[in-house]
Amino acid sequence: MGLLKSLRRVSLWRGYVSDLVRDERKYPGKVRLGERLRAWSRGLLSESYLSYGAGGTDLRLYLNDVERYVRTPFVNGPGTRLVNDKLLFHEVVAPHARTPEILGWVLHGRWHPVGSSSNSDTLRVLLGAPDGSRFVLRLRTGGGGRGIAFLEARDGALLLDGRAYGPSELDGLWAGFQDHILTRFVEQGAYARAIFPAATNTLRVLSMRDPESGRVFLAAAIHRFGTSASAPLDNVGRGGLWCEVDLSTGTLGRAVTRVVEGRPQFRTDHPETGAAITGVALPCWPQTVETLLRLHEALPLIQQVGWDLVLADDGPWIIEGNNYSGIDIFQVFGPLLTDPRVERFYRHHRVLRRRVPGADATAHSG
Repeated sequence: MGLLKSLRRVSLWRGYVSDLVRDERKYPGKVRLGERLRAWSRGLLSESYLSYGAGGTDLRLYLNDVERYVRTPFVNGPGTRLVNDKLLFHEVVAPHARTPEILGWVLHGRWHPVGSSSNSDTLRVLLGAPDGSRFVLRLRTGGGGRGIAFLEARDGALLLDGRAYGPSELDGLWAGFQDHILTRFVEQGAYARAIFPAATNTLRVLSMRDPESGRVFLAAAIHRFGTSASAPLDNVGRGGLWCEVDLSTGTLGRAVTRVVEGRPQFRTDHPETGAAITGVALPCWPQTVETLLRLHEALPLIQQVGWDLVLADDGPWIIEGNNYSGIDIFQVFGPLLTDPRVERFYRHHRVLRRRVPGADATAHSG
């Protein structure tokens, strides 16, 4: 069994290295060879090297891309599956926080109800839902906005991509989905609709368990907003934008609309709606912080997680967790390793194996 686990870990490691190489190849060839070599010598993708270096901060204070791609995926050990599998994640998280109800699982084009309801009972709920009721189909594993579809109840049928599926046609509806879960749609708060109403705009919050005290802390947070290019999603890779969140106040900071030749383009409002972003105070922020800390404390197998959540007018809904969260979306606003708790965390889990400037002086602070 030990050998099988080792072989599986090597296979995963090779996959994460492939991700690293793939993302470097995707970056335009405008970067001079000397800059690419300097980036690689620091464990950074060319884009990260240019983006992080634009502010003049010591690059050693950033968690680099080799550390993120190759080492952070293994921090949670046996807890990785708990975070990656959305069905399992829901079962574990639901007793501690609000999560969208899972109504069913579509596996290889066949519908399977989740919970105690029978197959017919669950489908009756969907088909009998009030007009305008919405549901979300998402991959059971994986992320990055891939494989998401939205259903809407209308006149006793379910609409997908403009086509209506009635009671006798549901087999055709599920046929295109191989390993998806169906959940109820969660309505975002008024603040998010005011900024961009055509997408569900979500928060990503990074939390860690201190290896010395065992207590959980929040390391960073960003808020994503959709655009016409990404709608109905807010996915950054599809053209969405994102902004920093002040962890102490829940106030939104500057937004990054895109990265041009490694240089982040900042603005204070939404480029399409004109709605202000910078300075907006998130509703129920103390409740949100308390929920995330309490939830992570209740999951002892999890050391680090990137929470995706929708903030409604009355508080947070936990959508999913990310074992392998992107780091660049946080670090475009500043390096993570200036926080001694974060530096200790990554060093303890052998993600960080190099000297960080100022680490010795702050090792017992914070």
